Amino acid sequence: MSVTRTMSLDAALAKLYEHIDQNFDGYLEDIRTLVRQPSVAAQSWGIHEAAEMVRDMIRELGPKDVRLVEYESGSPVVYGRLDSEDPNAGTLIVYCLYDVQPPEPLEEWNVEPFGADIVDVDGYGPCVVGRGVTNSKGPLVNFFSAVKSMQAVLGYTPINLIFVIEGEEEVGSQNLKRFVPEYADELRVADGVYLPGLRQDENGKPKVLLGNKGIAYFELEIKGGDWGGPRSVDIHGMNGAWVDNPVWRLVHALSTLRTPDGKVRVDGFYDDVLPPGETDTQLLDRLLTTFDTKMFAERADVARFMDGLEGRALMEKFLFTPSFNIDGIYGGYTGPGQKTIVPYRVRVKIDVRMVPQMDGDKIIASVLDHLAKHGYDDVRVTFSEVTPYSKSDPDSDLARAAVAAMDKAGHTNGEIWPIYPGSGPAYLFTNAHLNIPFIAYGLGHGGLIHAPNEYAVVEGLKDNIKSVCATFVEYLRIAEEKRENAG
Repeated sequence: MSVTRTMSLDAALAKLYEHIDQNFDGYLEDIRTLVRQPSVAAQSWGIHEAAEMVRDMIRELGPKDVRLVEYESGSPVVYGRLDSEDPNAGTLIVYCLYDVQPPEPLEEWNVEPFGADIVDVDGYGPCVVGRGVTNSKGPLVNFFSAVKSMQAVLGYTPINLIFVIEGEEEVGSQNLKRFVPEYADELRVADGVYLPGLRQDENGKPKVLLGNKGIAYFELEIKGGDWGGPRSVDIHGMNGAWVDNPVWRLVHALSTLRTPDGKVRVDGFYDDVLPPGETDTQLLDRLLTTFDTKMFAERADVARFMDGLEGRALMEKFLFTPSFNIDGIYGGYTGPGQKTIVPYRVRVKIDVRMVPQMDGDKIIASVLDHLAKHGYDDVRVTFSEVTPYSKSDPDSDLARAAVAAMDKAGHTNGEIWPIYPGSGPAYLFTNAHLNIPFIAYGLGHGGLIHAPNEYAVVEGLKDNIKSVCATFVEYLRIAEEKRENAG
C-alpha cells in the first residue's frame, strides 16, 4: 500500500485514516497484550517483563539499536532511535511510560485488573478495562501503531524518532532524572517532545498541554521535646492536663502559614512568581471560552470556589498562582472505638504547586525559617521531593502541529493549556538540560485513572491513533511551508 512521497499531505492523511480503520482490530489486540502484563513500579511487579515487551514493540518498527538502560535499582528506561529515510526530516522525542499504579483495592474491580476485558461502560459503550489502559499503555501502543500506519501508507518513516519510555513515572521518575542528563547530547538534537495520551474529557472536549506546574512535596514532623510533650512514647490521655500535645502544637504551627482566604504568610513565598506573559494571556482568552468550571465543580462536588472567584480571575488563580495544600495529617490514635492518649509525634504532608520561576528547595527552607521565627524551631522535614515546573513555547512547530490537528479534527472548542496545574517529569526536557518544547495531546477518552475499573473507550482508542498521525502530518506541513518560504 506504499505511495510516493509526492502525495499531498491531505491525501496522505485520508489514506492513513483508512489504513487505521482497516487494521484497528490488530492494533487493539496489541494494546490488550501490553495491559495484560503487570508493571507496578511501586511493588516491583512485572517491570522488566513489561520493559522487554515495549523494547520488542519498538524493534518491530525498524530500529536496530533499542535497549534497556539499566541502573543499580529501579526500572530501566527503554531507549532507541528510528531514523527517517528523508535527510531533511525533523526529529522528535517520544516520551511515555510503561509502569502503572497498583490495582488495589482488588475487591472493587468488576473485572480482572490485568485482564484487558472489553465491556460496556455506561455512557461510553465498548471499553477496554484494565490497569494502565489509559495511563498510559493504550496511548503508548497507539503511537507505535501510528508509526506502523505511516510506514505502510507513505512507504517510509517521515520523521526521526527518539524513544524514551520510562518505568517509574508513577513513583517519581528517579532513573529518568539520571538518564536525561547522561544522554543529553543525543537528545538535544530533537525539535520537541511528544507525550501521547487520551485527552478528551467525558464530553468529548480535547486538550493540548504546553506545560505543568511544579510541586514541592514535603512532610513535616513535630515530636515531644524540650518544649514539652512526650518524647518517645504515647502516654495516657489523662496527662493532657499537664503535658503538652504535639498535635496541638502542629495545629498552631500550621495556622501561622496561611490566612483563611488562602494567602501564604511565608516571607518571600511569592517573590519569584513570574506573572503571565502576553502569549499566556492570549491562550487564557481561548481557555475562558472552552473550559467549563461549572462542570468541574459538579464533578468534584464543590459548592463554591475559593474567595468566590469566577471567570478570568478564577482561571488566572488556577493557572498562574502557586498553592499551599495540606494532603494529610496523621498522629495519635485514629482507629475505631476509643483510645485516649497524648501522642508523642505528629506529621503533616504538604504540597506546594509552583509556577515559573519558583524554586522548591528554596520554598521548603523558607517554610522552616518561618516556623522557627514563630517559635516552632523543633519542626523537622522527614521527606521531600521537588519536581520543577515546565513551560513550552506555543509557537514551536510541535505545539502548532498539535493545535492544528485538534482544530482540523473538528474540535475548535478544544482547550490549550499554557501551563497545567498537574505535575510531571516534563521539566527534564524543557529545562537547561535540553531546553526543547514538551507537548501532550491525543484524542480519545478514558477514565478512572489510578482507580478500580480504569477504562478506555474503544472507539476513542482508534481516534487516538488517527490524532497521532494528524499531528505528524501537520508537523510535516509546517516544515514544508518553512522550506517553501526559505526557498
